[in-house]
Amino acid sequence: MATRRYNAERRLQKQAELKARIAAVAAALHAEKGVSGTSYAEIAAKAEVSIPTVYAHFPSQEELLQGCTSHVAARAPALPIDDVLAAPDLQTAAALLAAAVERRHLHFEPWLAWREDRVIPFLAELSGHVRHELAGLIARVLKQHLGPGDHREIVAGWESVLSFDFWHRAARGHGLSRAAVRRITLQCLEAMAGLQDTSSTKAAPRRNR
Repeated sequence: MATRRYNAERRLQKQAELKARIAAVAAALHAEKGVSGTSYAEIAAKAEVSIPTVYAHFPSQEELLQGCTSHVAARAPALPIDDVLAAPDLQTAAALLAAAVERRHLHFEPWLAWREDRVIPFLAELSGHVRHELAGLIARVLKQHLGPGDHREIVAGWESVLSFDFWHRAARGHGLSRAAVRRITLQCLEAMAGLQDTSSTKAAPRRNR
């Protein structure tokens, strides 16, 4: 009985490893060609398995995307939620959050740049969930530093500025450096929260009369 149990466990382990390998291969192809541009035949060829084997592990596109997104997300930089919430002031919290979100954008860029969350329901739902979680964290940060109140407009503004679309448009569409995008992002976040220091604005030089 012990030998049978061992063999059964070994088979399950090998199947899990094979499924993970197929998901990794599919994720790499999705980054290169997009989900819509990747076929099961291409996944099978690159994973060096048969097409029926791919279907056996991922019978539908949604199940395949679940495996791929889990594979990619497991390797993504985590949001330092505790550090952000422990920040001594809102400016520091904003800087920590912006830096962390930028790291995640860089990690997910090969997949998000295809914009397939606009046409594939599973990705649309996942994207909405990610935005909802970020908005929730932003709301907690604002409440902690600004106090109770209706911060919905600021939450919406921060979530929009911290979105992949904003970052990608600035960094890739306009070709700005990462430092420039970070600076613009922080300026926007601080302005929306009323943290801009107008006293630092330089007055125009007087002309001699």
